[in-house]
Amino acid sequence: MDDDLLEFCRSIPKIELHAHLNGCIRSSTFRQLLSSSDDQNRLDQLEQTFAQGNTHSRMANVFEKFALLRSCVTNLDEIRRITYETLEDFSNDNVIYAELRTRPRSFDQGRIPSSAYIETIIDVIKQFQEKICARLILSIDRIQSVEQATETFQLAQQYRDYVVGLDLSGDPNVKSFERFRSIFDLAKQVNLSTTIHIGELPDEECLNENNLILDYEPTRLGHFNFRTNEQEQRVIQEKIPLELCPTSNLLTMNLNDFAEHHFNLFYTNKHPIAICTDDSGLMDCCLSTEIYNIAKSFHLSKKDLYEFCFRATNLIFDKNALKFLQQKLEEFSQQSNIF
Repeated sequence: MDDDLLEFCRSIPKIELHAHLNGCIRSSTFRQLLSSSDDQNRLDQLEQTFAQGNTHSRMANVFEKFALLRSCVTNLDEIRRITYETLEDFSNDNVIYAELRTRPRSFDQGRIPSSAYIETIIDVIKQFQEKICARLILSIDRIQSVEQATETFQLAQQYRDYVVGLDLSGDPNVKSFERFRSIFDLAKQVNLSTTIHIGELPDEECLNENNLILDYEPTRLGHFNFRTNEQEQRVIQEKIPLELCPTSNLLTMNLNDFAEHHFNLFYTNKHPIAICTDDSGLMDCCLSTEIYNIAKSFHLSKKDLYEFCFRATNLIFDKNALKFLQQKLEEFSQQSNIF
């Protein structure tokens, strides 16, 4: 039965709404791009020590990996390769719609501008358009300046054909949403969807920032791992959709197993949820197994899963793709004889 359920999870058309492009890098590619044996050894050390820490140390471990990755990705060819392999992997996993989020960056001391970075990714997206509908969410990093964040917003405006949203992410130890609030207000004014990482650490400052983010009312929320009862009820009452990333959450929250994940709390309240991968390469997971682990842990049937996946399509930022996605799922339902 488990094998049958896993095959079902692999074969059903899926949507991915929370995938950091660089975090989706294949492990083999990551190691090929590392320029020195010292970097290789440091990555080995990070992977060995990750499981030993608490939430704060595990989060620090993840962001050190990202820093290592950022240091070894130095040109547009490498971004092109990572994007190509990411879309190839998602397509092979029967993901038919993916929103890839990334922080725009320049290369060669600014001589290659951030716009070229985005255009390179879009070029690869176009190559895959017959296999997967991919869109971009541009990320503002919590450590950036307001000027840099404003540039990211302007780039999102410039490439609206493929950029469907604005994200706030990065080291959650840096509490900076209030500093960027005016930029996210601008996003609302121009009907640019927003998604914000929230509740990633169990400290009081993080919980306080949760309130500022909820007051803003973003289009979607990422993770929401740590929260007060009042915040939890507020999200449920206001039906703010959640992007949940089971393996990532399990690791960073130091849970014993998937049955402790907060998916079930929101699922039983019929809350709008999408299951996502976060960093499929760094976390060594794929969307099929993420959905399978949740289904197995909370005893979801194939019919439950189908209905869950169908409802999740309503959470995509590019509403022009909605009819296509739901049609693909309906075709799958007819072929699979679920009902």
